[in-house]
Amino acid sequence: MAIKFPSLEFFQELARRMEENAAEFEKLGFCDTVMGVKVDGDTPHLYALTFDVFDCKDVRELSSPEEAELDFTLEAPLPLWREMFESIQKNGHPEPTYTLNSLSHVGDRMKVVYDDPEGHDKLYRFMATLQAFMDQASDLEIEWA
Repeated sequence: MAIKFPSLEFFQELARRMEENAAEFEKLGFCDTVMGVKVDGDTPHLYALTFDVFDCKDVRELSSPEEAELDFTLEAPLPLWREMFESIQKNGHPEPTYTLNSLSHVGDRMKVVYDDPEGHDKLYRFMATLQAFMDQASDLEIEWA
């Protein structure tokens, strides 16, 4: 069954898979951050993903960034998110040009928004876990909005 992207159910499924693959995430070390994911398009969507130790404890859709204390937000247009997830599905992990690190750092194709430099630091401190979280979509059937 296909899961729509962007949707709350999509990120909830990634969180479920993270819990199911706990041993993989424990090897990466703890992750303590509240990450925003913004998908720009005809109808923008914003999600808050709360990571605590080795789990994604909460996933919420927000009306505005002020509804949650986000450490940072990754913002990109829907086509770029699609390219990233299609790369993950093709290889089981993204090609080097489609990692969160490359997208947010090389050429700034994915914008990193933060109020506090510590929030920006958390993106890079927990990058391996955040990438592994996104990689959980490797075998998902995705219905694109």
